[in-house]
Amino acid sequence: MLSCKAIFLAIGLKLDSSSLYSPIIRGPRSGTDAGQYFRNFWGNKSEIRHLDGDLYECVIWDSNKDITSQIVDYALSRKLNVPINTISDLWYQVSCTSLNGILRSISPSYSTLRLPARASTLHLINSLNSLRDILSGFNKHLPLNIMDVQPVSAEFRGTSVFAPIIDIRDGTRKKKSADNPWHNVHHSLRPIYAIMQIQSSGKWPKDNYTAFLHMKRLFLLRIKELLVHIGVPSRVVSTGMLDILVNGLILRLSFCHNFELKLLRRSLGLTKPYQFKSKKDLPEEKEQEQDECEPEPLIKWLSFNQRLPDIASQLVAIARSHINTFPDACRLAKRWLSAHGIPVIQCPDISSEPMWGLDCEPVCLGDADLGASGCRLTEIAVELLVVHAGGFTEAVNTSSYSAGVPGSGSENFLSASPLATFLRFLRLIYSFDWENDILLVDLNEEFKGKAGLEKAMVAVTEFKIKPRDQLPAMVIGTPLDPNGTHWTRQGLSVQGLRRLQKLAAFSHELLQAMLFAGADLSDLKAVFRPDLASMDVLFKLRPSVYKTRILEAVDLVIPKWAIKKTESGELMNSHIDPSETTMKESEPVTLNLPHPGASYWPSGYLCDPVLWVLRQIQNRLAEWDMFEYFWDRHSGKWIGLRIKDTAKCAQLCELKQFSEENLHRAGGFARHRESATNSRMGLVVDIQLALQALSAWGSEMVDSVVIQRPDAFEMGGLEIEAPETEVVVREMPEKKDEQEKEEENEQENRAAVEGSKRRNPAKRRVKKTKKAKFQA
Repeated sequence: MLSCKAIFLAIGLKLDSSSLYSPIIRGPRSGTDAGQYFRNFWGNKSEIRHLDGDLYECVIWDSNKDITSQIVDYALSRKLNVPINTISDLWYQVSCTSLNGILRSISPSYSTLRLPARASTLHLINSLNSLRDILSGFNKHLPLNIMDVQPVSAEFRGTSVFAPIIDIRDGTRKKKSADNPWHNVHHSLRPIYAIMQIQSSGKWPKDNYTAFLHMKRLFLLRIKELLVHIGVPSRVVSTGMLDILVNGLILRLSFCHNFELKLLRRSLGLTKPYQFKSKKDLPEEKEQEQDECEPEPLIKWLSFNQRLPDIASQLVAIARSHINTFPDACRLAKRWLSAHGIPVIQCPDISSEPMWGLDCEPVCLGDADLGASGCRLTEIAVELLVVHAGGFTEAVNTSSYSAGVPGSGSENFLSASPLATFLRFLRLIYSFDWENDILLVDLNEEFKGKAGLEKAMVAVTEFKIKPRDQLPAMVIGTPLDPNGTHWTRQGLSVQGLRRLQKLAAFSHELLQAMLFAGADLSDLKAVFRPDLASMDVLFKLRPSVYKTRILEAVDLVIPKWAIKKTESGELMNSHIDPSETTMKESEPVTLNLPHPGASYWPSGYLCDPVLWVLRQIQNRLAEWDMFEYFWDRHSGKWIGLRIKDTAKCAQLCELKQFSEENLHRAGGFARHRESATNSRMGLVVDIQLALQALSAWGSEMVDSVVIQRPDAFEMGGLEIEAPETEVVVREMPEKKDEQEKEEENEQENRAAVEGSKRRNPAKRRVKKTKKAKFQA
């Protein structure tokens, strides 16, 4: 027992994850002394069950409720003679599911918003198996056999914050907005990645990388042709991949060949050979040499085709082994990061797809290149941190290195709760010495044994020897990547890491205190609420823009247009007590959907208005390169801007000499102001005007622009005193539409014909006489 400020006693239980979620407690054999003791302890709760060919004393619990709380409630009511109806006042459990409401997509009964069908883990597995069967059935029609399809995206591990949405084709015809197609989208869909493994062959082009890519595209086009015949929708995208709609999910497939890497290096002007093997087969010296000289196109190719599939397969194994803990802990960590405006960089992301050598425009549909680049973590880096914090792999310990969780006090600290793992994740971020240590995560037990420990010691030595400024701010080594730079190279800067550590320390302290105080979910959500007051500029978006994310927000606010009305026309929620409102939840489902037809394609595919607005704002302010961008991927209500460098911002607002260069740099927002010393006229950049213009540009999408630090954009010089310019607005005559013009022309033609008839009456009489003679 632990005393906590002499207010109440806290009892800590270390739960066994292997039996924590089992509704059956299996006791000793029936009829033995141990069995009798077991029955005396549990009383009438104990019953005899036939298991494994023998009779055992067992206790059965309700699987739909928290099993730990049921056990404590029963033990207290039986041993302390406490009435069962007063148990809730006697003790409070810091439940492992206290934060599960954050990860749910819910909607009140009075809302008209559609709850999407989300895929269960079984649905994802069935969809992937269905795709394997379809593709393997095409082998007799393909030049090379498709051997397997390997999942890559986090959705297959169950570590994405929300399960993917299933698109179910609606046969009814509905009225759609032609002016704004994005108004018709209720749920945004993005592809889930998988890698095809095809039969090896020596008949690929060996001298020209472009020809090799064309052959790959022809192979995908042949698969698309075969899919048309069975009614499966598919598309070959510009980055040389194939999107297939299977069982309501869009799977993006790619494949590579060993010879492709050689051709890519040759096209990049690299002549040094690169061995196409996993990192475990390469000596550390060779790894270091290769990492130092990798250009960006090569890094993208290796990350997508080699490194990501390797580490994804190992993370899938951990997720399956700790299915009740690891996935939900990852989801909490990613939701926490996104809620504070620094969403994880998805692995893979659409903007990180390899596209070197392809004749296509840069892809602007992903967000890996957006936001506060110095504060964001990659998805794999977050999952590796959770693996280590939760003790899902054994800690690496050598004679000179020990990487246990700070304050664990035990070598075996396997976590059995997503909530406890999330707390350890926060503690690991702010307490680990990232400046002086490398974090080693032994995913597949390759840091064990003599050879493994030597490999770990080499990784630590390399970290100590290499200049610190040549390494990322956070270095996480694995057996596949002993140098620890693959998944942290893109992401945190030193300054960004300090901010993240400060945020993690505050969140850890607040969450722990609130849990001990018995706070409910509505109070615990404070840990996931961002500090919007720290933003220099705040964009608030309209509900019509973020309606695809309303149900994923931390604080659910239903807009008026999405509330049902009574028969009298009043909003339904005004007559309902909030405490009595029933909530609908989007439960993961497993469906077996028919193929919708080759011509069908879901309307919400890659339609993300929030991301589009963010990219447009960044593009319009990119000339000055002075802001960091923050947004919540799972609510989309706001976009925050924070000044990168205050000195650079002040320099931009200073009074400058009138020149073409300074005028061009102002980007159309230059203002003339007088110098305070010599009364000479110069130029300044009116940043506030540029920010206000963004609200006018995006009036349909942006609700408001709040400049929270106007002093940071104060312009230098003095305002020029000049008489006000009179602006005269003349009303232009309204243009007549085409129909009115046609009617006027017809009337003029009729008038002209009538006039001609009146002017020539004799000709008409002559014609009538001739016609009468002819008839006679």
